[in-house]
Amino acid sequence: MPRYYCDYCDTYLTHDSPSVRKQHNAGYKHKANVRNYYQQFEEQQTQSLIDQRIKEHLGQAAAYQQVGTPFAVWQRGRPPILATPPILPIPGPVPVGASLVPPTRPPVLPRPLPVPGVASGKKGEL
Repeated sequence: MPRYYCDYCDTYLTHDSPSVRKQHNAGYKHKANVRNYYQQFEEQQTQSLIDQRIKEHLGQAAAYQQVGTPFAVWQRGRPPILATPPILPIPGPVPVGASLVPPTRPPVLPRPLPVPGVASGKKGEL
């Protein structure tokens, strides 16, 4: 008589009939074993993501320590020596009348004060 082996439960079912297999798969122990089986892969994936984020964070922390060094030197009394960025030429000819200064945004005006005696737009008020 053939027997069915359940990989999740690590056990043999006594009969290999669809009804026995269906009943076994509906059982709470089998469902818990399936849940635990797939959860171990999820935990491994989560741990690998955590390890990856830690490596990225440690790499960024080392970069911040290198960047923060001139500031720390400046705090001790000596100003840092910083290189000025190179001025890149503008490609192509500059049109006549064009400004090299970027356009600025117009100023934001304050809201006007309400006029006394005039309705504010709310219903029921004058």
